[in-house]
Amino acid sequence: MDMHNVTVNFPKNIVLEDGRNIHIETDKISDESLFSLLFPEKSTDRIAINLIKNGFHDATPSFFKGEKYSMARELTFPWELHIRLFNYGKQYGKIFAHVEISRKYFEHLFIIQPSVFDPFEFYKGIYKKFIVMHEPSGKTVKEFRGNYKVTLIPPENLIEWMPVVLNLYNNFSVYKDKIREIIDVIDYELHRR
Repeated sequence: MDMHNVTVNFPKNIVLEDGRNIHIETDKISDESLFSLLFPEKSTDRIAINLIKNGFHDATPSFFKGEKYSMARELTFPWELHIRLFNYGKQYGKIFAHVEISRKYFEHLFIIQPSVFDPFEFYKGIYKKFIVMHEPSGKTVKEFRGNYKVTLIPPENLIEWMPVVLNLYNNFSVYKDKIREIIDVIDYELHRR
């Protein structure tokens, strides 16, 4: 399969609800905790169902971070959009999202780019408001003024983790049996009288 680059827009300058202007430094564009998307908490399940209708599936394996749903969808090979939906307080739910290499590959662990705009395309049928929270300030974003265009380039090679893990397990099983035989011989010799 041909691998493709993918470009993610990430906010460069924002205006918060209190009127403050904030410039996002380039060293912060990989910080997934900088922005979240807000939605009514009562919509969490409906948004998850809508994501499934739009080709998302359970994002396993993944590290649990307290989310109610963790879902992923392929964008273009080998990239996928990973969305985590959290219930947050009594009024809002939050979405944190990023683009990454497909979880079928080891490289999944190393290339991650937060995404602010892409998730909305997949849940706007359920909740039409685009509300973005600037997490450090605890304020919503009133206006976006320019974006960074972050181009993600896939690695030259991808390593599927499942065949490697199965191979390691099979090799370990062979050695485990040999070690057991050695321990049995040692135990016999130690307890023989």
